[in-house]
Amino acid sequence: MNKKLSVSPIVAGHEMHIGQDFKARHFAENDFQGLVDPVVMLDHFHMTAPTFEPHPHAGISAVTYVFEDSASPHHNYDSLGNQGPIHAGDLHWFVAGRGAVHTEQPEGQNPHVHALQIFVNLPAQQKMTAPHAVHVDAADMPVFRAPGVRVRVAAGESQGLRSPARLPQPFTLLDGFLEAGGTFEHAIPAGWNAMVYAVQGTLSLSMDAFACTQQLAEGHALGVAEASTVRLTAAGPAHFVILSGPALREPMVKHGPLVMNTVEQMNDRLQAYRRGEFGSLEMPTSRAAHPSAAEDGL
Repeated sequence: MNKKLSVSPIVAGHEMHIGQDFKARHFAENDFQGLVDPVVMLDHFHMTAPTFEPHPHAGISAVTYVFEDSASPHHNYDSLGNQGPIHAGDLHWFVAGRGAVHTEQPEGQNPHVHALQIFVNLPAQQKMTAPHAVHVDAADMPVFRAPGVRVRVAAGESQGLRSPARLPQPFTLLDGFLEAGGTFEHAIPAGWNAMVYAVQGTLSLSMDAFACTQQLAEGHALGVAEASTVRLTAAGPAHFVILSGPALREPMVKHGPLVMNTVEQMNDRLQAYRRGEFGSLEMPTSRAAHPSAAEDGL
C-alpha cells in the first residue's frame, strides 16, 4: 500500500547576518515537520571575508556547494590534512563521522563566495565512521538540458544522469535553472524525502500527477514525503535547488554542528573533541573575525 503524500508548510528562509561579511537565508529541519530528513540544516549564503574559526563536526556530513556565479573560490581547511579551493560550481562533501575539525573561507582580492552549506545527517551505523572528504569539480558534473531547462547533477542522479560523487549514503543534490515556460521533472525513490528551494524567481511545484500544486516564491522552501515525482515550472526565469535522500527516521540529539542519536553519544563526542581526538588544522593566516555561533557551549 502506498503511503500518503505529505507536504510541509512553505518556509521562508530566516535572514542571518554575522558582521558585514556574512549573510544567509537559514533553514532548519524542525521547520519542515520532519519532511526533509536527512537534511538537518541549509544555509544559502554570501561571504566576503573569513567569518568562522575552525570548528568541530560529528555525526553528519557538512556539504558545501558553490554556485556557478561565485566570484571567488571557498578555501577549505580540515584536520584530515585537506587544504584547497572549492571553485565555482564545485561540490565538497565533508563526512565528519566520529569527528573532525574544519573551516572554509573566501580568500584573495575582493572575494565573494555564493554557496550553500548543508548538514546531512548520517545514519546511526555510520556516525562513528572515519572522517573523510569527497570532492567533485564543476567540469565533472553532468548537466541535463532541455528547452528552457538546465540542471546540474551535483550529487546522486536525475533524468538518467549520475554524479561521480561517491557518498557515504544515497543523496541527490540538483542545481537547476528554468527559463519562462520551462518544465523539469525529477523522480524520487520510495522512502525518500525531498526539499525544494526557490533560490531566485517563483516556481510552480506539482507532485504525483499534479494532485498537489504549490507556488514557491524566491527565498522559500518546502519538504515533501512519499512523492514519486516533483514537477517544476516557471512563468519567468527561476533558479532552484532540490535536495533528496532516504528518510532516516532516527532520534537526533543536536549540539551545534554535532548530531548524534543519544545524549550519551553526544557527551562521548564532546569529551573526545575536548581531548583533541578530532585533530587540529594549521591555517596560513588567521583572519576570522567572529567565532562560529555553532560552537557556543562547547
